[in-house]
Amino acid sequence: MTFMPRRHKNYAEKIFEGYQMKMSRTKKTTTLRFGVIGLGGMGQKYCKVLGKMPRVALTAVCDAFAGAAENTGKTFNVPFFTDHRALIRARCCDVVAIVTPHPFHAQPAIDCMRAGIHVVTEKPLTERVATADKMIQAARANGVVFAVMFQLRLDLLWRQALEIVKSGMLGRIYRTTMLEMKYRSQRYYDSGVWRATWKGEGGGVLINQAPHMIDMFVQLAGVPSEVLGKTETRMHRIEVEDHAEALLKYKNGARGYLCCSTNEPESNSLIELSGDKGRLTIRDNKLEFYAFSPPLSKHLKETKDIWDKPQVNGLGPAELPKLKALKFGGHEAVLRNMVNHVLDGEPLATPGASGLGSLELANAITLSSHEDRWIKLPIDRKKYDQLLFKLQRESRFVKKNVKVECKTDPKLA
Repeated sequence: MTFMPRRHKNYAEKIFEGYQMKMSRTKKTTTLRFGVIGLGGMGQKYCKVLGKMPRVALTAVCDAFAGAAENTGKTFNVPFFTDHRALIRARCCDVVAIVTPHPFHAQPAIDCMRAGIHVVTEKPLTERVATADKMIQAARANGVVFAVMFQLRLDLLWRQALEIVKSGMLGRIYRTTMLEMKYRSQRYYDSGVWRATWKGEGGGVLINQAPHMIDMFVQLAGVPSEVLGKTETRMHRIEVEDHAEALLKYKNGARGYLCCSTNEPESNSLIELSGDKGRLTIRDNKLEFYAFSPPLSKHLKETKDIWDKPQVNGLGPAELPKLKALKFGGHEAVLRNMVNHVLDGEPLATPGASGLGSLELANAITLSSHEDRWIKLPIDRKKYDQLLFKLQRESRFVKKNVKVECKTDPKLA
């Protein structure tokens, strides 16, 4: 495709030439040129965040819809494109952020990687594990940095939780629980033609609303070895799930339960891990840890009293791992880490490959529900692709009363 619709050529060329002159005077090792592909509500947020970050220059934006590309390009005074391949050919970016609907993450990411451009993609990596594998392989083959936007990992509370697990304070984990109960109105689902469809989104609550919590669940508890899942569409007029739950088995013998939904008006987020030495609970952004003394494995064998039980001691803030809060949070924390990694070698907090586990679990729950049986992980890529393609091919779902709105969740603004 062309650089821009012909009527915009002079405007775009003028801005692009200005950026070429500006960047020619800036050492590549001190400033990263960022592009944003996908300019919906979240893409606009990326542009705003990148526009105020040090050692970053927003140098290009791209969207398949010409109006969105033009308006955003003019708003931020940067070149705009309607095809990511044209953006690549323009050689105006060192890094791209991909903020398109989930099924459209993989191809732009792989094309950029093959051109030597670093990539950070919105959560999840993509809608299915087979294409996620290809993205990870492309990054490795082309020696580029690949990150995924799982910003909770940089939040102080979640870093403390990870440290508790890594330190062995829990001991051997034997039970895991995850709840992610959210609310979405029908109006939300009707705000975009791609939302809540197999073709446009590739799934429902498991792919869109719950990935952040599923990611933290997997980071803390590990990826299960087997899943028995059930997905349902209970309350909305959509073709994908608005409710999902699963029983989980782990290699060490632990058992777990997961449930997520967009049908409950009061947010209820919970991750709980119970182990031999203690219990870790994170509920609605509050962390609690209870230590068992002595450990269960010791007490149940040695106690002489049939009604005796270990002491359960709640640890206060002073007894939790000592970590410093980052100056910046949310998306900016991940983007700053990406910049610091590329320019200074700072460890990458959210490597793309580390995002595979949560997608693996989400896909496994969907596959298990449709096949009505326990599914072993990692899942059979071919079987999941066959299922998803069948759902897309046989879809007769027609979205009515669509009123497009590019509006980001105000809690994320």
